[in-house]
Amino acid sequence: MSTNSELATWTSARSSLSILAVSVALSLFTTAYENSVIPLFASIPTLKYLGHIVHTSTAFAVITPNLSSSKILLILGCLLLLAPHTSYWISVHAARFKDPIYSPLVTHVIVLAPVVYFSVSLAMSVDPTLALIVLAANALQLRPLLMLVFSAISLEASNNVVFTALGCVCLAVYGGIKVYVGRHSAHPNALNTQSTVALSVIPLVFVALLSLNPALRSPTLVDSIITPYNSPTYPLRILNSTQSKTGVVVVGEILPPVDRSSTSLHSIRYLRASHSLLGGVWIGDEVASLDSSPPLTDQDGTPLGDSIYSAFVLQEAVRLVNSTPQGRKGEYNHALIIGLGTGISANAFARHGIATTIVEIDPAVYDAARQYFGLSDPGNHNVFLQDARGWVRSRRAMVEAEDPSSIKYDVVVHDCFSGGGVPEHLFSIEFWNDLKTIMSPEGVIAVNFAGKIASNSSQAILATLLQAFGQCRAFHDHVEPIPQEQLHSYFVNIVFFCSPSSTPLTFRPAIEEDYLHSYLRRHILSSLVKREINHTQIGDSSIWSANTEEKFILTDAHNTLNTWQEREALDHWKLMREMIPDVVWETY
Repeated sequence: MSTNSELATWTSARSSLSILAVSVALSLFTTAYENSVIPLFASIPTLKYLGHIVHTSTAFAVITPNLSSSKILLILGCLLLLAPHTSYWISVHAARFKDPIYSPLVTHVIVLAPVVYFSVSLAMSVDPTLALIVLAANALQLRPLLMLVFSAISLEASNNVVFTALGCVCLAVYGGIKVYVGRHSAHPNALNTQSTVALSVIPLVFVALLSLNPALRSPTLVDSIITPYNSPTYPLRILNSTQSKTGVVVVGEILPPVDRSSTSLHSIRYLRASHSLLGGVWIGDEVASLDSSPPLTDQDGTPLGDSIYSAFVLQEAVRLVNSTPQGRKGEYNHALIIGLGTGISANAFARHGIATTIVEIDPAVYDAARQYFGLSDPGNHNVFLQDARGWVRSRRAMVEAEDPSSIKYDVVVHDCFSGGGVPEHLFSIEFWNDLKTIMSPEGVIAVNFAGKIASNSSQAILATLLQAFGQCRAFHDHVEPIPQEQLHSYFVNIVFFCSPSSTPLTFRPAIEEDYLHSYLRRHILSSLVKREINHTQIGDSSIWSANTEEKFILTDAHNTLNTWQEREALDHWKLMREMIPDVVWETY
């Protein structure tokens, strides 16, 4: 009796552990899969229907007949070993249709759904009742926990390594099961164990041949030490590719085409994080400066031209505010940059003699700005590579404790846009109130937001900034004035200039010294008055009504910014795909 009880206990424990292992492995796969396709689809398009696919595949596996465990393991092993190729190449071809909804959905159906289906089928084949309980906390629930654990222990294993490791485990278990059955079977027709093991090795050999074939290997360089990489099919060069906190961080160059008559975009060096351009500069023959002054250079001495984005220069107009005591004297002593990008504004402040503090969440972005975009050394005590929310909160505590080392900032540039959206926790009223505490009483902040002017997102950001600072003026970076009827369709950068000062914000005219020998700065800063956006263009009369606080003021407890940005993020993805050739997004 005791022996039977122990056997039952062991069998139950083994079943529980097996199902738990399948659930964790599925979570690992979905996490790696998500990370592998985000560089091609961006986060919001990737996640829009990912959960639906996982749940649908899970339900389908529960209600359909299951294969034997060994057959499922063999199929799963093959699917997982092929995942580095299928997740990349199917995403590439699907993305070329330039549909931010159906392109990732097709990839999910072809690559993700079969793995989820067979994983759940494997769990069901072990113990259907127990599997249903464990799968209640399926891959979608475990995935955030695993991502948190990976971040905590700084695990940066590549997605391909995860795919391959899981595939090898499946085939190893498959081979083990067949060997065990073969040895304990008395049937004369039992499979030969050696041939069974050989069968499980065939997929490994097949995948190895795929990986060694240059025509089939994906041009993703995060695991490669061979840089720079030159595309064999397009005038494109990758100088650096790093897997980091915000995804794949890439420094690349679109080189001049062989056919100089081509009208395609070229001669730029860009900084990319996943499917978002953080900035870029002109290079080669496109480098030009006022008065033929020597251009800025990177650490290798390569000349660099103006920013390809005018929004980063528009932010510098924060120096032109002349309605505050510091502005009237032109004495800005301390600047704070939240969100570095390529360092255009940070460099400009440093060149104007302003001590500049940088807060940037991704170390790879800071390293790229220093090495490839000419960012001058701000000093070790002026760079903080962490999330801005915690940093600002800690600085507020220092100010309130009257710490003698605390600094109050005269100007702040807040630019945290990435991938079609902004981190909502850096746009809440609580964050702005914390930030206002570490600014001087007459300080000025420039907040960059990319989106549509007459959108809920823009209204919410303006309403929340007005609630926190009391006054704001808004400007766009578009080359030409935007017609009233197109306010809902134009995707532009809006820079909000706000201040707690009791004096209405005014800007002095730009002078030669403000341009830093830059044609772009002269063009943008000298035309500031033409770029202003009236508050009524951003929101209708409801922005001033009694309902404003309930609907538009963003708080930590009530923050719908991500929801409002979803449609704009999809439009941003399409815009990026139309502006920049597919091969640029496909090579990282």
